[in-house]
Amino acid sequence: GHPRIPLISFTGSTEIGAKLGEICGRMHKRLSLEMGGKNAMIVMDDADLDLALDGILWGAFGTTGQRCTATSRLILHEKIHDRFLKMLGDRAGKLRLGPGLEERTEVGPLIHEESRQKVDSYVSIGKQEGATVVIGGAPATGTGLEKGWFYQPTVLAGVTPGMRVEQEEIFGPVLSTIKVGSLDEAV
Repeated sequence: GHPRIPLISFTGSTEIGAKLGEICGRMHKRLSLEMGGKNAMIVMDDADLDLALDGILWGAFGTTGQRCTATSRLILHEKIHDRFLKMLGDRAGKLRLGPGLEERTEVGPLIHEESRQKVDSYVSIGKQEGATVVIGGAPATGTGLEKGWFYQPTVLAGVTPGMRVEQEEIFGPVLSTIKVGSLDEAV
């Protein structure tokens, strides 16, 4: 609310974003909001699948899915859907979990236990709504993972428009996949 601050840039919840919108509107401040991202990648049947796979692995699981631009939906053309899901599951299953500051680590921990619980609850919601777990779907355990809130890189298949895992930001290493028959359907 300080009069000498002309611009606000906010990333976070819709609730706080709405409050900032009210304040900035009253005070005629410029405002940039990023709230509840649900970024998608589309892979059609003419794509370079190896290149797409590299981008998706980084987009979905790099930074453990804890960034506003993380890929959380993967829209796959039906002609490559099954083959690509197998490729994705194979590679995601080999990602190295560990401390975020170690160079070998590909997937670090979530920020706190509440985040891990939230991620786990979304995986349960996805299954209740009809999605299937291709890989992952549980907190990660093992040597070196005792001191952190690790969650397995998770791929959900059979996701359809309207499911909560398709609509709501999970903010963790969970990728929801959707099968389509055309680019128009994907868009």
